[in-house]
Amino acid sequence: MAADMFNAGREEMKSVITKTAGMFLVSLILCSVVQAQKTSAAFDEKVDFSNYKTFTFDKDGARNPFVNTLIREAVERELTSRGLTKVDNDPDLKVSYLAATVPNLQVQNVPFYHVVNPAYSGMVGSSTMNMWDVTTGTLVIDLWDRKSDRVVFRGTITDVLQRAPSADVQADAKIVAKPINKGVAKIFKKYPVKRK
Repeated sequence: MAADMFNAGREEMKSVITKTAGMFLVSLILCSVVQAQKTSAAFDEKVDFSNYKTFTFDKDGARNPFVNTLIREAVERELTSRGLTKVDNDPDLKVSYLAATVPNLQVQNVPFYHVVNPAYSGMVGSSTMNMWDVTTGTLVIDLWDRKSDRVVFRGTITDVLQRAPSADVQADAKIVAKPINKGVAKIFKKYPVKRK
């Protein structure tokens, strides 16, 4: 009789542990879905992107020098894989980017980039609708046609930063390295010229 009660208690404990583990697994999956990175990209369809052969970077758009390097390397990898060459002078395209680590940053509206869901793009319309507020944790990458001085491609990556910057800039860069590389690769899938 004591053995039967022991076995019954043991089975009940296994059931509780199994249910608890199941709930933990479901909550873990739901949390990862909530934290999923979102990307959005668009380009000016009136532009022949095959005419662009060279590019350069504008000023740094992240406060962390290690993060600047990560972003530049990821964008350079994507553009060179599509046949463009990085140059120092007279580029066809100028790359600018903004890594929003603090609130109250804005980017100018571009006619071909339509924000349907602000949470998805990381940009929210302002009162003038000529500017977009960039939410914290978002990376915005613009490619400018140097001759016309206008944006011809824009990509955004949300949830790049999972926490506020710390005093350890190298550790911060290490945390965002994978999301930056993954996000940049995803937005450049929409670049009109495919990888070579």
